[in-house]
Amino acid sequence: MNLTPDERLGDALTTIIYQYPPMVREMINLNAGEKERLLRLSIFEAFSHLSEKDLTIDQITAAQLPELLALATHLNPPSFQPNNLTPGEFASQKAYSYVASYLMNRFVHSLSTVGNPPQVLEELITDAGDVMLAQVRRLQFNYNQQFKVADYLADVKARWGLLGAMTAKQSAVLSGAGNEIVSLAGQIGQAFGTASYITHEFQQLSNDPNLFIKMITAGQYPLALLFARQQDPQWFNNFFSSNHRPSQEIFNQAYNLVLSRTDDVKQLITDIFSQLILDIKVLPAGQTQDELFRLVEKLKKE
Repeated sequence: MNLTPDERLGDALTTIIYQYPPMVREMINLNAGEKERLLRLSIFEAFSHLSEKDLTIDQITAAQLPELLALATHLNPPSFQPNNLTPGEFASQKAYSYVASYLMNRFVHSLSTVGNPPQVLEELITDAGDVMLAQVRRLQFNYNQQFKVADYLADVKARWGLLGAMTAKQSAVLSGAGNEIVSLAGQIGQAFGTASYITHEFQQLSNDPNLFIKMITAGQYPLALLFARQQDPQWFNNFFSSNHRPSQEIFNQAYNLVLSRTDDVKQLITDIFSQLILDIKVLPAGQTQDELFRLVEKLKKE
């Protein structure tokens, strides 16, 4: 998906990160999650057209703030490979967790500098805390054999969906929208973030069998696997209850069973898009609505 948000939005994060201490800058990888970031910035740009005025410095800065949280989640992901860490690797993990906390602090501080009303400020801070709590819950789901499709959806909505919701709400607020439109913007942003994550995960999984093994051994169960387990629970119960690492042949069988649930994943994405389109239609007709419809079509073609 080729997204090209306003270059002022696309370049601003680099400028913000450059102001941080060198040791922080060196640990941040701006390529992490770039695809999702471009989507969120495109959503912000779309909702900014609720106002006829050009983007302000505050809006450009505000668009980057959820990206600080996104970077924090990439620096301190809720997963790990079960192996013996060297002292150096353990120290690196600790360092990344501290930098993630630093980014959270920068997010909270910067929210008060871009013109947010007190109520919105409080709501966005609560949202940020919810994203981090969702990271903890996701860590608890690792290797959890009771993890279901509904749990997966709740998890994605609470992390990547909520980041999209925060971006959309912030843009709508700074464009002068009323409470109803701001709330609707949050629903739309969450749906975009959720659908995009699921689409991207399935694309990667379909193209890389090794990624499937990496996810399984880290206890991170993709959506297609959860659908496959619903279809053939006994096979997967045997797979997960093995006393030793499955052979490559068994992994291949599991992978093929997972890919056989392609239609289930696509149907769920279609359902999300259907509701998303209905929500967009409720918005006032104009440039915002048109741009959001175009984003939907781009995501559908992935």
